[in-house]
Amino acid sequence: MALLFRRQSSTATTTRIAIANHPDLDASFIQLAQGRQPKQRASSKSKLGWLKRLIGLPAYYWVLITQLFVILPHVSHLPIWLIIFGILSIAAQLPRIKARFKTVKQLKRIYQGIQMAGFLTGIAGLWLTYQSAFGLDMGVAFLLLCLISKLWELYQRRDAYVVLNLSLFVLASLFLMDQGLFTSLTVAFGAVMVLLAFIALNDVGNDSGEGRVRTLGLLGVSALPLLVVLFLFFPRLPPLWSVQLSGQQAVTGVSDSMSAGDFANLSQSTELAFRVSFPAEQPAQSEMYWRGLVFSNFDGVTWSPSASVQRSWWGGAVPDWLAQAIDSVPDAQKQQPLAYQVILEPTQQNWLFGLDYPYSQLRGIGITPQFTLRRSRPVTQQLRYDVTRFAQMRLDSTLGEQERQINLALPSEGNQKSRALAKQLFKEADNDPERYINAIQAWVNQTQFRYTLSPPPLTDERIDSFLFETKAGFCEHYASSFTFMMRAAGIPARVVAGYQGGEMSRGGDVWEVRQMDAHAWSEVWLDGRGWVRVDPTAFVAPSRVERGMQSLTQEQGAAMFGSGTRAQLSYQQFRMLQTLRRLSDQASYYWQKDVVGYDQDKQSNALLKWLNITSIMQQIIWMMALAVTLLATVGLLIWLRRRRRWHPVDIPLVQLSRRIGRSDATLAYDDNEGLLIWLERLQSQTQDADIKKDLERIKDDYRRLRYGRLSEAPPDDPDYQSTLKALKTLASKIK
Repeated sequence: MALLFRRQSSTATTTRIAIANHPDLDASFIQLAQGRQPKQRASSKSKLGWLKRLIGLPAYYWVLITQLFVILPHVSHLPIWLIIFGILSIAAQLPRIKARFKTVKQLKRIYQGIQMAGFLTGIAGLWLTYQSAFGLDMGVAFLLLCLISKLWELYQRRDAYVVLNLSLFVLASLFLMDQGLFTSLTVAFGAVMVLLAFIALNDVGNDSGEGRVRTLGLLGVSALPLLVVLFLFFPRLPPLWSVQLSGQQAVTGVSDSMSAGDFANLSQSTELAFRVSFPAEQPAQSEMYWRGLVFSNFDGVTWSPSASVQRSWWGGAVPDWLAQAIDSVPDAQKQQPLAYQVILEPTQQNWLFGLDYPYSQLRGIGITPQFTLRRSRPVTQQLRYDVTRFAQMRLDSTLGEQERQINLALPSEGNQKSRALAKQLFKEADNDPERYINAIQAWVNQTQFRYTLSPPPLTDERIDSFLFETKAGFCEHYASSFTFMMRAAGIPARVVAGYQGGEMSRGGDVWEVRQMDAHAWSEVWLDGRGWVRVDPTAFVAPSRVERGMQSLTQEQGAAMFGSGTRAQLSYQQFRMLQTLRRLSDQASYYWQKDVVGYDQDKQSNALLKWLNITSIMQQIIWMMALAVTLLATVGLLIWLRRRRRWHPVDIPLVQLSRRIGRSDATLAYDDNEGLLIWLERLQSQTQDADIKKDLERIKDDYRRLRYGRLSEAPPDDPDYQSTLKALKTLASKIK
């Protein structure tokens, strides 16, 4: 049958129902940016919780909130004045502050002046801070300064888009400073906030913020599979260049000098210093002396390195003094060198740590004549380096006159009691250095010295005050006093600083050395043996050396931190922080090992080998194929979720609408009208009596199936099925 419709000229029956015009998308944002509050719509905001009210804030406020999470994470490595300037700039953009200006023209003129003055002053401040126009931290600080300056011209939505896009770059610059787990979580959270601000910018008129979190989740879930594919398959190419941080900020750790209290303070910190992994056998904990610095100068208060012996060897052929030290050990006493890897946390210093006695062939790492490791540049980021341990080495079998004088030097005055005791004990030992060492140990044991992290204060005569008055101290007290006593008897001696011991990680495969393991010991030069390690702390607290600082703290409890309520609080705080640190460091270790450490070698030896990928082209093809597959899958899922699901009774009418719409789109069903209304519209526009009669029967059957008695009948009801079949037949006849 032919279907003849007469076209209606009236737009009232042929166009879709008009949608109310939206307000200008820029209106609300511009009003807030100029300090004027937009008209509030009637809503149930007062009934919403604080979280929903926060999510439903206008886009202008979301842009400002986001900047806090972009700027504040840089406080640990950028100048504090720049961070303060950023916070003040954010506060200055609040509508209440902008509203204080009488006119918009006056607001823009003053803010433009502040913007230019702030930018130029910031450039000068960065130059004074870094003393250079180049450098990684200088570049990051300049990028942040540009973002802060842009905030002073936040008037239009396009300004907000520029600010948010620049914010993503400022957030990503955090990875140039550190790739740790905490930094990654900070950047991820900041990126989520920026994304919420983008969503708010495109969600004008939604005062309740309904659906913003759902949109964020949809975007995040869609992006995660692609992120995994790119992480696994993107080629790990070596960097074409590298840049170095200026290292303006120091961190907690062993410093280049030692005085009373330094190591005691470190030993109350559970912060991680470095990790060590041994591929095979490992030494006993009592032999884990992590050598870092050698102190030969003493001014009566502070020990420091001697400038005349700080030369280093930087790769190439093995120096003569190192080869002689290795060959000096008799064959019967030689041990197989032990190889291991150290993962050092940033220290902003040049010195590295290794077991007595360390040697590394890595480029940029050298060894000094005191058998300490040095790096050509400060350690500004987490550093991995391989070390070889040579045990049973003889250091300086013959001691030069200059070094002898350096390691015998004492202040000309002071500590007379200690000098007299040294001469007395040395004479009683028949001037034998080894017997003299034993005599000092016996005297310390008989005098009842005490090991504590909270020693009493010392007077100006520090050695005398410790040996004859307080008799309580930490490793630096014992190492300093013992070395002084050796020198007072004419025996060359020096102090070595580093770490001792450590504890096994929760995974049981890595040793974790913390700041609490900071330690100082002595080295004494004996004729025919060279430098020999003597740890005077073991005279008083042998468990500190045998089982580590952790075991000693558990044994002595709060007594390690002094006496009274304050000691109890310090001990409980120490235990709580220690537990949290261990869990955090374990998570950080696996992050560094499996995520940050997922380099070219791991990619080639694991994933690419498993998939039999032999070239970069194959790798890129795999990556692109998986990425396209994932994107297509996500798109399909979104389409399936959002497509309209029709009732079985509606499907025949929808199909009829599509057939009619091919010849005349104005006669097709509109989403804004009901199907019964649409059928009536078709009846009113057709001139064929048979078609009008069929449409009327379709309307009757549709009412019975959707709103009448049959609407409650089960789908397999015979009457329901026969009526539905009749409706389908009539609908299919109309063409």
